Amino acid sequence: MNEYQAYQSFWEMFRIPAYDETTVPDDATLPYITYNVISGSFDETVFPNASIWYKGTSWKNVTEKALEIEATIGTGGVMIPFDDGFIWIKKGSPVFMRRLSDVDDQIRRIILDLEVEFMK
Repeated sequence: MNEYQAYQSFWEMFRIPAYDETTVPDDATLPYITYNVISGSFDETVFPNASIWYKGTSWKNVTEKALEIEATIGTGGVMIPFDDGFIWIKKGSPVFMRRLSDVDDQIRRIILDLEVEFMK
């Protein structure tokens, strides 16, 4: 598994579809997660983000999913192995999660800011 497949597998852990933000299928239905495709050299930190998308008038479900992801990452981050090393995913700072409004008042979106390091 390469680093891109490993990163995709991390987002798939959360039991809703996950897509590279540039390749969301036209027929995709909410809820889902979109994320930046990342790359970096070993021992380099990059700062991608991901969005959790739900439809409805309540923030409950999208917030619960964000909290599930936060718990998985934990305070020290989470290591995802791939063929040549590990991806170390940590919560971004100073803010990890924030709500974002949408022109469609039925869309609920939370953006997650991350720090990701590639390690051997």
